[in-house]
Amino acid sequence: MNRSTILITVVLVALLLSCQDMALVYYNQGIDAMEAGDGEAAVRNFEKSLEHRPDDPDTHMNLGVAYYAIGKYQNALKEFKIALESYPSDPALHFNLGETHAAMGSHQSAVREYELAIRLDPDFYQAMTALGQTLLETGDYDNAEQQLVSAITIKPSYEPAYIYLGWVYAKTGKIHQATYYLYRGLKSDPNSIPGHLGLGMTFYKKQLYDDALAEYEKVLFKEPDNPDALLGVGECYTAMGKTEKAEESLARALELRPDFPEVYKAYGDFYADQKQYPAAVASYRMAIQQDEEFTEAYINLGRVLAASEQFEEAERVFHTALENTPEDPWLLYHAGQLYRIMDNHETAREYFAKASERSTENEQLQALIRDAIDALPAQ
Repeated sequence: MNRSTILITVVLVALLLSCQDMALVYYNQGIDAMEAGDGEAAVRNFEKSLEHRPDDPDTHMNLGVAYYAIGKYQNALKEFKIALESYPSDPALHFNLGETHAAMGSHQSAVREYELAIRLDPDFYQAMTALGQTLLETGDYDNAEQQLVSAITIKPSYEPAYIYLGWVYAKTGKIHQATYYLYRGLKSDPNSIPGHLGLGMTFYKKQLYDDALAEYEKVLFKEPDNPDALLGVGECYTAMGKTEKAEESLARALELRPDFPEVYKAYGDFYADQKQYPAAVASYRMAIQQDEEFTEAYINLGRVLAASEQFEEAERVFHTALENTPEDPWLLYHAGQLYRIMDNHETAREYFAKASERSTENEQLQALIRDAIDALPAQ
């Protein structure tokens, strides 16, 4: 999931007019370029300003902003850290550092910076939202929910917080709540790319594939090369049995983002649907290689191995996954299903009980667990 809301604080300052006049000229030209959306020109002008005034922290900060805008995140980090020497308690600067770490996939560093920004400014709802998004991306749904609810409490009109709270509920199987918050966010911002992606995911989980495709198409109309939307389209076409269209969309998504574990997982689903189990296993393993805590890939790998009667290997896969996320209710449920297939009914019942304890608000999973327990022989 791409970072959707980037809050970069551009500090407008008037440099002292003296022999440093050219520093001011280039600085102002850099600000003008930023406001015009020309990141490359902004970088050039801020760099020229620093040639005349190399120690100005505001210019370093805005050069970091410009580098971020053109995707040069390492350069942005360097400039923000230089500015931090002069402004160690600036919450916006720590937020910028968090956004940059998040864009680079350094979630732990991003979380640390967001938390520091919030400690420095307890009403910093943008940092709460960004922290919630990052926690969502790492699968820490409870804490993500807490941060996003806090952001909405402080700023009830802040659309991104509603969008990502909808994502949290979609990921945790609370489909009704997910739909409500996603629609609420889209009401404020009908053009939100994350909003339409989240609604597409929600419709997909409800098996409303035509509706899901409509949401993904809205994204692709604006961003034809959006890999998340192409992934969603591929997943929908796989579920609808339209294999040629599914493979075309997944191939395009992987071309755009070769290190996209969700696409490899979707390829695994594609092959599993056609009972091409060796290809499915290879795809799931590739997804796990890129993301060692990708619970859904572990679950589907275990299911495919079980379907091909490789029970011992399936058991190892579930045990490895449970070492990473021992409390995940879906993982516990599918581990129970494996033991049920293996006629180890006592262990299956234990896993179903654990899954039930950890999913009290997930009506869909609770229904599946009841059915699974009812299918076991009476004790």
